Amino acid sequence: MKQKKIRLLLLLVAIVGLCGCQMEVPDGKVDRHYIRVGEIEFIDASVEQEEGSDLAIYQTRIKNNSKHTIKGLTIEVELENGRHTTIVTQDTLQPNDISGWIRCVGPSSLQIDDLKMTRFTIKMVDDDYQETVVTYDVGRDFYTYNQLTKQEMIDPLVKVEEIEFVEATLLKKEDDEVVLQTYLRNNSDYNLQSVMYTFEDEDGETYTLYSPLEIESQHQSSLLTTSSLPSTNWDDYQFKSVNYTYLNQETLVYMMYDVRLKQYFIK
Repeated sequence: MKQKKIRLLLLLVAIVGLCGCQMEVPDGKVDRHYIRVGEIEFIDASVEQEEGSDLAIYQTRIKNNSKHTIKGLTIEVELENGRHTTIVTQDTLQPNDISGWIRCVGPSSLQIDDLKMTRFTIKMVDDDYQETVVTYDVGRDFYTYNQLTKQEMIDPLVKVEEIEFVEATLLKKEDDEVVLQTYLRNNSDYNLQSVMYTFEDEDGETYTLYSPLEIESQHQSSLLTTSSLPSTNWDDYQFKSVNYTYLNQETLVYMMYDVRLKQYFIK
């Protein structure tokens, strides 16, 4: 009899637990375990006429006011006359981080109120690097959550510290334009097929340094440049990511190093 009562009690506990999980977040409602749209702040948003064009440009920066880490954000936007655009950033934003500048087509009226956001898609990652895509339908006031397959943390055969900047300089030209010039040396045992560094300045403008050609093991690239930089001070820039590919026994490996997370991901 006692065993039967214990089994019934355990069954009731299990049922209550299951019901609790289902009732905690009704279908479509916000789940407190994930980021909320209200925790995304738009910084210095504006709409301006593009110089020498009739095109209106919306620009903004995104601040992450949540306790979660964002790995990318897409906002679908409806403009006048049935036109659509998207606000997109691939920046990794830890709590209180601010993205680089985001620009897209804006309303021809130049009025921010004529820009209607219809859907948010946010990729967030927890401390165990489990990724979840949070989607919010503005018109329906409806949240959905999709937990992605957990990415495996790996120790790549080529690490970013094996890619060396050689004779790197920030050169100011006669017209005051600042240019980054450098060679990249591949100090690894594998041939690099491509390398791209993404970095931003203090004002949130994003730049890239790209080597599209193969750099053999223990060799260096041709001279690489990035133009239209604002400063000759290295401290005015911060790297955001390094994307690169290398050959491993005739297999092309696509890697991404997230500087803010200090983690490698296979793309």
